[in-house]
Amino acid sequence: MRNTAAFIAGLLLSASTAAAQSNVVQQLDTYITPFANAGHFSGEVYVARNGQTLYNKAFGYANAELGVRNAVDTRIGIASITKMMTDVIVTNLAVEKKISFADHVSKFIPDFPNGDRITVDMLYRHRSGIPHRVMPPEMETVPYTSEEMIEKIKLAKLAFEPGTRRLYSSAGYTVLARVLELASGKSYSELLDQYVFKPAGMKNSVQFDAGAIIARRANDYLVDEHGIFNAPAKDYSFLVGAGSVLSTAADVHAFAMAITNGAYGDSVRASYLANKRLVGTGSTNGHSAELRVDGTSGYSYAVVSNVNSGANAVIIQAIRDIMEGRQPAAIPVAKPVIVARTPADLAQYLGDYEHESGSGFTTMVKNGSLFAGDNRLIPTGKDCFFDFKYYGNVCFIRDGKGAITHIDWASPGNTSKWIRK
Repeated sequence: MRNTAAFIAGLLLSASTAAAQSNVVQQLDTYITPFANAGHFSGEVYVARNGQTLYNKAFGYANAELGVRNAVDTRIGIASITKMMTDVIVTNLAVEKKISFADHVSKFIPDFPNGDRITVDMLYRHRSGIPHRVMPPEMETVPYTSEEMIEKIKLAKLAFEPGTRRLYSSAGYTVLARVLELASGKSYSELLDQYVFKPAGMKNSVQFDAGAIIARRANDYLVDEHGIFNAPAKDYSFLVGAGSVLSTAADVHAFAMAITNGAYGDSVRASYLANKRLVGTGSTNGHSAELRVDGTSGYSYAVVSNVNSGANAVIIQAIRDIMEGRQPAAIPVAKPVIVARTPADLAQYLGDYEHESGSGFTTMVKNGSLFAGDNRLIPTGKDCFFDFKYYGNVCFIRDGKGAITHIDWASPGNTSKWIRK
């Protein structure tokens, strides 16, 4: 009798679990699909609970011109999540005593400027003083070897004395990737295979190579009020070690699991064990990615997108809400009402704007549109605009005399103030 009762209880529990999982799938579909139908999201979403797959689905187009849809094995750029993979490599090489965090860059690249003052640890922690980017955009469209990129970075002026401050630096990670090559005697691609892809079982991840035919590779897109359009051409070899990997949502999730379950070793796992949370993000040009493992709530996800749109952040927040039992915000698919503005009228907004963090941008008029840096602002009213990249409402604020003093930039879950200089 007890066995029968236990069997029935097990069936009821299984049915309850299945119903809960089905509800999660329905909620995710209901939330994400409108963004995909509007062309504001394109990519792959992978969600798991306690390591078990709940949701693995692709949306949008890998190639819109040919009508090729994304699949769950479509390879999409993951931008700065590549840096996390570089971190895994450097940590393992340190454990193997092939490199030390105290080593100076000059040990591996003797003629690197200030190489006797910049350590591996400074590169790893973004404290080297090397700028984030070292070339104008037009120079980022041609292929480079890691050696050639080092020559470009050598020409850059340090932003500060090494070790005295922190400045997020993709170029610094490219230097780190080259140091790892020299310390190991292997290419960065070989290091990825050995230390990252194979231990995690990542079978659909590759290092970018413009000269290779990469099967199932997605194009990069941006979006505006008319729909998606091709992102400016980039050759991601200039981001070796920093943003050069193509992957899938399932593989990115496998990477996260390999960190948290110790497949990469205890040294890599240590930071996760400290707070039971792992987060990684990346965004550049026409693609973006995010991974998260919440050990407390028991869920994890990976999202990769080949449309760099602010809708990605809205969807990711909804995934967290759904997995944590909260009702996500009403689906805010952006449909800005466009107000015609002339180039002469837009000229009043031109200038330099700066955030309290020290970052900034210049507004300019190009092809009849207002841009904040490389973000096109779509006019929606008096002094107000919409930005699809961050899904943000951008309003220029005036003082009592009518002079523009700053910009209030309100994106989902984030607001920022940019002072006019």
